[in-house]
Amino acid sequence: MSPQFVDFDADGHLDIVAGTFDGSPHVALGSRDGWRQPQQILDASGARIVFNQFWNFDTKQWEETKRCDLEGAVHGQLTSAVGFDWDGDGDLDLLLGDHETGRIYRRMNEGTSAKPAFAANNVPLRAGASEIDVPGTVATLRLVDWNKDGLPDIVASGMGQDHDGGGGGVFLFLDAGRKGAPAFAERRVLIAPGDHSGLEAPARPDSGYYADVADFDGDGDLDLVVGGYSNWKAKEPVLTQEQKARVDTLKRDLEECERAMQALHEKMQESIKDLDEAAAEKRRDEYLTAHRAEFTEQSKRRKAISKELDPLVGGAKREAYVWLYENTGASTPPTVR
Repeated sequence: MSPQFVDFDADGHLDIVAGTFDGSPHVALGSRDGWRQPQQILDASGARIVFNQFWNFDTKQWEETKRCDLEGAVHGQLTSAVGFDWDGDGDLDLLLGDHETGRIYRRMNEGTSAKPAFAANNVPLRAGASEIDVPGTVATLRLVDWNKDGLPDIVASGMGQDHDGGGGGVFLFLDAGRKGAPAFAERRVLIAPGDHSGLEAPARPDSGYYADVADFDGDGDLDLVVGGYSNWKAKEPVLTQEQKARVDTLKRDLEECERAMQALHEKMQESIKDLDEAAAEKRRDEYLTAHRAEFTEQSKRRKAISKELDPLVGGAKREAYVWLYENTGASTPPTVR
C-alpha cells in the first residue's frame, strides 16, 4: 500500500518501499535491469518488522505479538511505510503507518545506508503534545516540503469506512523542528473527512484515500491528487414496465451466478476436507487450475449483470475515482476538481 520510489540501499538505483496488508514493510530492490521480487524488510536481528497483528506465511494464519512494542504503545497492523532520514545521518529510517488506530511510528536504522540495520522497537511519532493519530486510520504517508522551509513535512491520508462510520481525509503535519531533529506540529486538515450524508451522486472521495502531492498546475504550490471511493445513496429511478421486468430478470440471474460460484467453492472445500496442510494446498491449486474457466466465466457474468443492473436500482453505491484538489492558498482549503 502507498508505494514509495527511493534508493533504499544507496546503490544508485531506485527501489520500491511499501507497506502491505500482511503487516510488514517490503522493498523491491532496483537494478539496471528493473526491480527484483519484493522482500520483507527485517530488523537488525533478522526478525520481521511488524506492529501487533501480522500474517504468518509459515503457519498461514493471522498472529499477534507485542515483540516490537515499547511500554504503553497502542497499535495494530502495519500497512504503510516510507523511508526517511529521520536523524540526518545519511541513511534511511522508516516511518510506519497503522491500519488499526491511525498512529505513525518510526523504526530507526542503526546500520548504514548500504546495509540497513533497523532497531527492534517502534517509536511513536508525536504532533505537539500528543501522539499522531490520523482519523480514519493510515492509508498513505508522504514526505514533502509543504511550506518550503527546507524541512520535510508529513501528508497522511485516512482509509475511513464506507457508508457506515466516518469517512477518510487528508492531513498535514508540519515539521517545526530542524534538520536531523523533526518536531511535528499539531494536525492540520487538508481535506476534511466526509460523513456520507445527503449525497445522491458521487461528489468527493469518502473512503480509501490514497493521496499524493505535486504541483499539478505549475503555479508554484503543492496540490493533491487523491484516489478514493465515493459513497452515495442513489434515488430509486422511475422505471418503465419493461425496465422493471428486466430488473427482476437481472436479479434472478445474479442470484443464479452467486449460487454457481458458491457451489464451486463448496466443491473445492469438500475436496480438501481431512487433508493435512501441505496436501490441502496442493489439492486446492489443482482444483483452481482445473476449474479456472468456470470461475472466470462466472466472474465475467456477474460483472456484466451488475453493470447493467446498477443504474436501474437505487440505494447505496460505491465507485472509485481519482480526484484533483487544487491548492487555492495558505488560508483556504483546496478546491476539488
